[in-house]
Amino acid sequence: MNLQSIILVILHLRERLLDSNPFGCYTDVIWEKRCIKKMAIESESDNSETVASNVTILKCLQGKGIYYKQIIGKGTFSSVRCAWHSEMKKNVALKIIDTSSNSDFIIRFLPREKIIVQQLNHANIIKNFDIINEEPYVCFVQEYAMHGDLLQKIKKNNWIDEDEGRFYFRQLIEALTYLKSINIAHRDIKCENVLLDNCDNVKLGDFGFARFMKADEVSHTFCGSRAYVAPELLRSYPYNGFLADIWSTGILLYVMVTGFMPYDDRNINKMLEKQLQHRITFPRRRNLSAEVKELIYAMVHPIPLKRRPYDEIIKSSWLADIKYELRSKPFSQNSDKITS
Repeated sequence: MNLQSIILVILHLRERLLDSNPFGCYTDVIWEKRCIKKMAIESESDNSETVASNVTILKCLQGKGIYYKQIIGKGTFSSVRCAWHSEMKKNVALKIIDTSSNSDFIIRFLPREKIIVQQLNHANIIKNFDIINEEPYVCFVQEYAMHGDLLQKIKKNNWIDEDEGRFYFRQLIEALTYLKSINIAHRDIKCENVLLDNCDNVKLGDFGFARFMKADEVSHTFCGSRAYVAPELLRSYPYNGFLADIWSTGILLYVMVTGFMPYDDRNINKMLEKQLQHRITFPRRRNLSAEVKELIYAMVHPIPLKRRPYDEIIKSSWLADIKYELRSKPFSQNSDKITS
């Protein structure tokens, strides 16, 4: 069956009109026609099998009252879409993973992620509402972070000033402290995985590399982005996931308050040399406080056991006066002010 035939079949599956739907006054047929056409364009392959699979997950989600909107992210094995959830009456994020590749990630990490996300319950961590299995797809229905990720905010403003940075960082440390308390190491801390909701609160996401670990347990699998990972991972040494997360979080803090990466990852050997010598430089034009520089320096120690733990990070001179709180009013990105 060719693509045109599949579309014709779908268009004739439903004839009744909806009284209302999240796309205004469109009929189901018009909505399906637009989604199918969009998916056909977005598909890596234009073959009937691929389109048929896409249509299968589309109709499964529609049957649950979930309506596709735009793609907001793409990975090697997954795409993330904004969608309307008619039962919850709000936007959600759909992380849709194609399991047909049988890759190492699908076999080893996906089953673990499915278990972990259902265990999480923290105000600064993306909430998972449901997991839908529709072969060959697995779809995570998750909280939608309206304001995108931290990297987007940094790019927009060039960097984040220390006052605002303290607010975000305090929330992130709260999330990581919670994860450690339930024996979960994230293992992929980076600006792209720190999301912001409509009130501009931090929402830590993407638990694809996360795993349950005891405090003194070590791992051997390389996880994360090399610009953020600790030197012991770059050297292929066994590592403790919690201590590696502290390093990555220190790199994130540097990026947040400077707008730059602390190390050039184009040459791994040179980067490792600087890291192992505990060398890090700060751009003078940012006029950073001595307190934030000291904290970053303490978090990116080349010896894992000497890295500043979360409880001491909270008590550091840079964060000590910052009370943990959640913003409750919508935040306008255009004006960078809280709206009443």
